[in-house]
Amino acid sequence: MDNDMLIKNDLKTVIEGTRASNKLPNGVNWNFYNSYPKFKKAVSLRQNHVLKLISALLKNQKIAGNIRDKDDDHQFELIEEGNDTILDRVTHNIDTLNGSFKNVDVSVVPKAFISESTDNTQAANKKRILVHGRNIERPQIKFKIKVDNRPVPFKPLLTSKPNSKVPLDLCLETNDDGIMFYKHPYQLELDEFKVPVEHLNVSKAVYPATLEDTKFVEVYTEEQLNLMISDLENVNELAIDLEAHSYRTYQGFTCLMQISTRNADYIIDTLHLREKLHVLNEIFTNPAVVKVFHGADSDIPWLQRDLGLYIVNMFDTYQAAKILNFSRKGLDFLLKHYCNVDADKAFQLYDWRTRPLSPEAIYYARCDTHYLLYVYDMIKKDLMAMSTNQCNYIELVFQRSADVCKTRYEVNILSDDSHLSMYKRSKKMFDIQQMYALKHIYAWRDKLARELDESPGYILPNHMLLKISEMLPKESYGILACCSPIPPLVRQCLHEIHYIIKKAREQTFENQAEKLNEDKSFTQDVVKHIDVDMISLHDYSKSKENVEEVLPTLLNDINKLVEDDIEIVYFTPPQISIFQEVNKKSRKHIGLTNIVYKQPYELYLKTIKYNNFKKSLEVKDKISDDNNKPLNTTIPMECPDKLHLTPQVQEIKKEITDLTSVNKNIQSTIMKEIKTDNQSSSTSSASQNLTNNSRQNTNFKPHKYENTDFTKFHNQSKDVMLIAKRLQKVNMKCIN
Repeated sequence: MDNDMLIKNDLKTVIEGTRASNKLPNGVNWNFYNSYPKFKKAVSLRQNHVLKLISALLKNQKIAGNIRDKDDDHQFELIEEGNDTILDRVTHNIDTLNGSFKNVDVSVVPKAFISESTDNTQAANKKRILVHGRNIERPQIKFKIKVDNRPVPFKPLLTSKPNSKVPLDLCLETNDDGIMFYKHPYQLELDEFKVPVEHLNVSKAVYPATLEDTKFVEVYTEEQLNLMISDLENVNELAIDLEAHSYRTYQGFTCLMQISTRNADYIIDTLHLREKLHVLNEIFTNPAVVKVFHGADSDIPWLQRDLGLYIVNMFDTYQAAKILNFSRKGLDFLLKHYCNVDADKAFQLYDWRTRPLSPEAIYYARCDTHYLLYVYDMIKKDLMAMSTNQCNYIELVFQRSADVCKTRYEVNILSDDSHLSMYKRSKKMFDIQQMYALKHIYAWRDKLARELDESPGYILPNHMLLKISEMLPKESYGILACCSPIPPLVRQCLHEIHYIIKKAREQTFENQAEKLNEDKSFTQDVVKHIDVDMISLHDYSKSKENVEEVLPTLLNDINKLVEDDIEIVYFTPPQISIFQEVNKKSRKHIGLTNIVYKQPYELYLKTIKYNNFKKSLEVKDKISDDNNKPLNTTIPMECPDKLHLTPQVQEIKKEITDLTSVNKNIQSTIMKEIKTDNQSSSTSSASQNLTNNSRQNTNFKPHKYENTDFTKFHNQSKDVMLIAKRLQKVNMKCIN
């Protein structure tokens, strides 16, 4: 079977499948039909069949991932990745076939391809023209005003301002974020615009004549442009559409403009007349003439960027379709709904730089505006039927369309966060090295695209950029292995990408810490991108140093005993916590003030005992050695944090002892008696002197820690044992 027949049959199958899917119920109707088991079962079977076909197609294209095991979002992402990969391969094969890689910027006359069919009954020399991807001369080379891709504010191209209420004033302004821009030249005129009454009324809709019976004019010269303008001055309704190209240019440029009236269709070559079309502002900014667009969100910035044209009094049928709540809002749906015309969308990917245009391309371009004025009449009737005394929906569409006209074209300016939008859509998790590679390769691609006036997607597609940043190949051939097919500019600039990856692999957390000290803005970036950057204070996976030497620990050098001075300080923790409080004013606090980790169960036991304590013990203002109240030795020694004082007194005594007077001063250490209820001890003889009615304090000699056998006190606090052993060792030195 001939290739053309295969393409037609496949396209027909796709169209039929799309129509069938569009007829499926949605919203509330879907929930209603889905409640029937037979309907649900049939849909489930078809769904599994479709997933099976898509899975086989992705596997054939060597795209990793099982679409059946993923949720809806990941399935859609996998399909997008598959589409990008397939289209890249198709474009690469077409460019290879035409030899575009050899002479990218050289003008080559488009070639006609001969069908290779061996069927003798068909014309062997039948010509067929590729829809896109042909090696043609780059139009921007001939632009009189060269394309400026610098990241500077876009300045309007206007030199005069027709239909103005205020004179033309092009001056730089600054917004709240500190970004400089030029104000919209027709901002005031759009703010004060009021819809003419004749445009709010609904007139009788007249179905347009066929394309063969309608006057058609191609405008390629300035004389033809002047004749067209003289014809347009007599009408008050225009249908306008644009065709642009963005794949082989950084900002994109408008290639074709279609204008239709009730009696004629015009196609203007905006590549040849790029610097001449500003004269259309006389008509386009005339508030008495309504300009009908469909989906002008892109057309308005394109007109400003390339032709210096602005629109006042616009009716956007897309905005009307949104208000009417149509299930589909594309122009093809409106043409089918109101005009019963099947739009041929095969030319959506047509390369509109091609000259001369093929008859099929001209037919497609005319259909976009030929029926648009009739759609405008019919959609106004539907809006009027919905309108009430409180709301006129026709006027509402004009207001929303005016808001679209206020859009200003802005040049893409690269920032430190530009790569994050692509990163978030990918839903990947990168570490420091991968984020470094992604950011700098993204910046390299943007810089090269501006210099060569190529689109970033042509230089290095997004999915390939993410793959290289994720894999971080060590060798150059590893970079090429991440690209299938290999973009020509990647092969030419392979050493630059390899250098960026080499620098990325050298990135560690310490590098980022140095930048934090040098650039204070780094902290803001980390906070801003905390959801995307795998940057953590404890991320030492790429550290070259020993982790034990880098990480902060609970027990640092504040726990080391000092040979010269011993300072014992008693604290009352404000509350029970797993870490005791430490006085940060001095680094010499040792002994009972050591930071000790407490297990949760141990804290729970302490809380029970604290609740049984009576009010905090009173502290005498004057403390002497004679009236010393040491710790009751009848009670087994407890952890030091149980020696609580009143909350108002945080330090009882702070005494610096000398190595020669340890024995004397140890007896004067201040200890508080712990009063307990319902506590008995069978291991101490002193507890027999205490009665249940009263407990009197008795004077006895303080306990000498240096003579204590600590093996008996297996439940002693490790801190007390540490200090006592230390004192015992110092005492032995003094005796010797």
